[in-house]
Amino acid sequence: MVNTEFVDALASDAAVPGGGGGAAYAAALAAALGAMVGNIMAGKPKFADVADDMRASVVELDAARARLLELIDEDAEAFSRLAATWKLSRATEEEKAARHAAEQAALVGACEVPLRIMRVCAAVIESDEFLASNASKLVLSDVGASAILAKSALQAAALNVHINTNLMDDAVQAAAFNEECAQLLTQPCDAAQAIYDKVAAAIK
Repeated sequence: MVNTEFVDALASDAAVPGGGGGAAYAAALAAALGAMVGNIMAGKPKFADVADDMRASVVELDAARARLLELIDEDAEAFSRLAATWKLSRATEEEKAARHAAEQAALVGACEVPLRIMRVCAAVIESDEFLASNASKLVLSDVGASAILAKSALQAAALNVHINTNLMDDAVQAAAFNEECAQLLTQPCDAAQAIYDKVAAAIK
Protein backbone atom coordinates (compact mmCIF):
# COMPACT_ATOMS: atom_id res chain seq x y z
CA MET A 1 0.00 0.00 0.00
CA VAL A 2 2.88 2.37 0.74
CA ASN A 3 4.36 3.95 -2.39
CA THR A 4 7.93 4.94 -1.61
CA GLU A 5 8.78 6.44 -5.02
CA PHE A 6 8.69 10.07 -3.89
CA VAL A 7 10.45 9.43 -0.59
CA ASP A 8 13.16 7.42 -2.34
CA ALA A 9 13.64 10.25 -4.85
CA LEU A 10 13.83 12.74 -1.99
CA ALA A 11 16.53 10.67 -0.30
CA SER A 12 18.66 10.41 -3.44
CA ASP A 13 21.54 12.66 -4.44
CA ALA A 14 19.34 14.40 -7.04
CA ALA A 15 18.69 18.10 -6.49
CA VAL A 16 14.96 17.62 -7.01
CA PRO A 17 12.68 16.94 -5.32
CA GLY A 18 13.95 19.04 -2.45
CA GLY A 19 12.72 20.97 0.55
CA GLY A 20 9.83 22.63 -1.24
CA GLY A 21 8.57 19.34 -2.61
CA GLY A 22 8.99 17.74 0.81
CA ALA A 23 6.94 20.53 2.36
CA ALA A 24 4.17 20.08 -0.21
CA TYR A 25 4.15 16.32 0.34
CA ALA A 26 3.90 16.72 4.12
CA ALA A 27 1.06 19.20 3.67
CA ALA A 28 -0.71 16.76 1.33
CA LEU A 29 -0.56 14.19 4.13
CA ALA A 30 -2.02 16.79 6.49
CA ALA A 31 -4.87 17.46 4.06
CA ALA A 32 -5.49 13.73 3.67
CA LEU A 33 -5.72 13.25 7.43
CA GLY A 34 -8.20 16.09 7.72
CA ALA A 35 -10.29 14.66 4.89
CA MET A 36 -10.30 11.27 6.59
CA VAL A 37 -11.73 12.85 9.73
CA GLY A 38 -14.38 14.69 7.73
CA ASN A 39 -15.37 11.54 5.89
CA ILE A 40 -15.69 9.58 9.13
CA MET A 41 -17.71 12.29 10.85
CA ALA A 42 -20.05 12.86 7.89
CA GLY A 43 -21.28 9.29 8.23
CA LYS A 44 -22.02 9.37 11.95
CA PRO A 45 -25.74 9.86 12.80
CA LYS A 46 -24.80 11.38 16.15
CA PHE A 47 -23.13 14.26 14.31
CA ALA A 48 -25.80 14.72 11.63
CA ASP A 49 -26.15 18.42 12.45
CA VAL A 50 -22.62 19.09 11.13
CA ALA A 51 -22.59 16.44 8.39
CA ASP A 52 -23.01 18.92 5.54
CA ASP A 53 -20.21 21.11 6.89
CA MET A 54 -18.03 18.03 7.28
CA ARG A 55 -18.64 17.10 3.65
CA ALA A 56 -17.79 20.65 2.60
CA SER A 57 -14.53 20.41 4.55
CA VAL A 58 -13.71 17.16 2.77
CA VAL A 59 -14.23 18.84 -0.61
CA GLU A 60 -11.88 21.66 0.41
CA LEU A 61 -9.27 19.31 1.83
CA ASP A 62 -9.38 17.02 -1.20
CA ALA A 63 -8.82 20.05 -3.44
CA ALA A 64 -5.93 21.17 -1.22
CA ARG A 65 -4.35 17.72 -1.38
CA ALA A 66 -4.60 17.61 -5.17
CA ARG A 67 -3.09 21.08 -5.45
CA LEU A 68 -0.23 20.24 -3.10
CA LEU A 69 0.66 17.17 -5.14
CA GLU A 70 0.79 19.38 -8.23
CA LEU A 71 3.02 21.81 -6.38
CA ILE A 72 5.60 19.08 -5.79
CA ASP A 73 6.26 19.04 -9.53
CA GLU A 74 5.97 22.82 -9.83
CA ASP A 75 8.61 23.26 -7.15
CA ALA A 76 10.95 20.82 -8.89
CA GLU A 77 10.45 22.67 -12.18
CA ALA A 78 11.08 26.06 -10.59
CA PHE A 79 14.29 24.90 -8.93
CA SER A 80 15.47 23.16 -12.09
CA ARG A 81 15.04 26.41 -14.03
CA LEU A 82 17.07 28.25 -11.40
CA ALA A 83 19.77 25.59 -11.24
CA ALA A 84 20.08 25.65 -15.02
CA THR A 85 21.12 29.31 -14.87
CA TRP A 86 24.06 28.40 -12.65
CA LYS A 87 25.44 26.21 -15.41
CA LEU A 88 25.49 28.98 -18.00
CA SER A 89 28.85 30.16 -19.25
CA ARG A 90 30.60 33.08 -17.55
CA ALA A 91 33.51 33.27 -19.97
CA THR A 92 32.82 36.87 -21.01
CA GLU A 93 31.28 39.90 -19.34
CA GLU A 94 28.30 39.59 -21.66
CA GLU A 95 27.79 35.97 -20.66
CA LYS A 96 28.13 36.86 -17.00
CA ALA A 97 25.45 39.53 -17.38
CA ALA A 98 23.15 37.17 -19.27
CA ARG A 99 23.65 34.45 -16.67
CA HIS A 100 22.87 36.84 -13.84
CA ALA A 101 19.73 38.14 -15.57
CA ALA A 102 18.51 34.59 -16.15
CA GLU A 103 19.15 33.74 -12.51
CA GLN A 104 17.21 36.77 -11.30
CA ALA A 105 14.24 35.87 -13.48
CA ALA A 106 14.27 32.26 -12.25
CA LEU A 107 14.42 33.37 -8.62
CA VAL A 108 10.94 34.86 -8.93
CA GLY A 109 9.42 31.49 -9.76
CA ALA A 110 11.53 29.82 -7.08
CA CYS A 111 9.87 32.12 -4.53
CA GLU A 112 6.36 31.99 -5.94
CA VAL A 113 5.98 28.23 -5.74
CA PRO A 114 6.78 27.82 -2.01
CA LEU A 115 4.49 30.76 -1.32
CA ARG A 116 1.72 28.86 -3.12
CA ILE A 117 2.49 25.87 -0.92
CA MET A 118 2.23 28.09 2.14
CA ARG A 119 -1.16 29.45 1.07
CA VAL A 120 -2.56 25.94 0.70
CA CYS A 121 -1.08 24.94 4.07
CA ALA A 122 -2.94 27.86 5.61
CA ALA A 123 -6.19 26.63 4.02
CA VAL A 124 -5.63 23.14 5.45
CA ILE A 125 -5.14 24.60 8.91
CA GLU A 126 -8.33 26.62 8.54
CA SER A 127 -10.26 23.43 7.78
CA ASP A 128 -8.61 21.75 10.76
CA GLU A 129 -9.93 24.50 13.02
CA PHE A 130 -13.49 23.51 12.11
CA LEU A 131 -12.72 19.81 12.55
CA ALA A 132 -11.10 20.35 15.94
CA SER A 133 -14.24 22.06 17.22
CA ASN A 134 -16.77 19.64 15.76
CA ALA A 135 -15.25 16.17 15.48
CA SER A 136 -15.59 13.27 17.87
CA LYS A 137 -12.91 12.88 20.52
CA LEU A 138 -12.08 9.51 18.96
CA VAL A 139 -10.61 11.20 15.87
CA LEU A 140 -9.20 14.34 17.47
CA SER A 141 -5.67 12.96 17.44
CA ASP A 142 -5.85 12.84 13.64
CA VAL A 143 -6.97 16.47 13.53
CA GLY A 144 -4.06 17.45 15.74
CA ALA A 145 -1.66 15.47 13.58
CA SER A 146 -3.04 17.18 10.47
CA ALA A 147 -2.62 20.63 11.97
CA ILE A 148 0.92 20.13 13.20
CA LEU A 149 1.99 18.55 9.91
CA ALA A 150 0.53 21.49 8.01
CA LYS A 151 2.33 23.92 10.33
CA SER A 152 5.66 22.16 9.81
CA ALA A 153 5.11 22.13 6.06
CA LEU A 154 4.29 25.82 6.10
CA GLN A 155 7.49 26.61 8.02
CA ALA A 156 9.55 24.39 5.73
CA ALA A 157 8.18 26.13 2.64
CA ALA A 158 9.04 29.50 4.19
CA LEU A 159 12.71 28.52 4.29
CA ASN A 160 12.56 28.02 0.53
CA VAL A 161 11.20 31.52 0.09
CA HIS A 162 13.89 33.12 2.22
CA ILE A 163 16.84 31.33 0.67
CA ASN A 164 15.77 32.68 -2.72
CA THR A 165 14.82 36.23 -1.71
CA ASN A 166 18.31 36.55 -0.26
CA LEU A 167 19.70 36.17 -3.78
CA MET A 168 17.40 38.72 -5.42
CA ASP A 169 18.64 42.08 -6.65
CA ASP A 170 15.12 43.51 -6.71
CA ALA A 171 14.76 44.59 -3.09
CA VAL A 172 11.14 45.65 -3.55
CA GLN A 173 10.11 42.28 -4.95
CA ALA A 174 12.10 40.43 -2.30
CA ALA A 175 10.46 42.49 0.45
CA ALA A 176 7.00 41.72 -0.95
CA PHE A 177 7.73 38.00 -0.96
CA ASN A 178 9.14 38.17 2.56
CA GLU A 179 6.15 40.14 3.81
CA GLU A 180 3.64 37.62 2.51
CA CYS A 181 5.78 34.86 3.93
CA ALA A 182 5.76 36.53 7.37
CA GLN A 183 1.99 36.95 7.27
CA LEU A 184 1.47 33.32 6.34
CA LEU A 185 3.76 32.21 9.14
CA THR A 186 1.96 34.20 11.84
CA GLN A 187 -1.78 33.51 12.10
CA PRO A 188 -1.86 30.04 10.48
CA CYS A 189 1.05 28.78 12.60
CA ASP A 190 -0.56 30.17 15.74
CA ALA A 191 -3.85 28.53 14.78
CA ALA A 192 -2.18 25.18 14.09
CA GLN A 193 -0.38 25.26 17.42
CA ALA A 194 -3.63 26.14 19.19
CA ILE A 195 -5.33 23.17 17.52
CA TYR A 196 -2.51 20.87 18.56
CA ASP A 197 -2.57 22.14 22.14
CA LYS A 198 -6.36 21.84 22.31
CA VAL A 199 -6.28 18.29 21.00
CA ALA A 200 -3.42 17.27 23.28
CA ALA A 201 -5.27 18.60 26.31
CA ALA A 202 -8.51 16.91 25.29
CA ILE A 203 -7.07 13.43 24.80
CA LYS A 204 -4.65 13.25 27.70
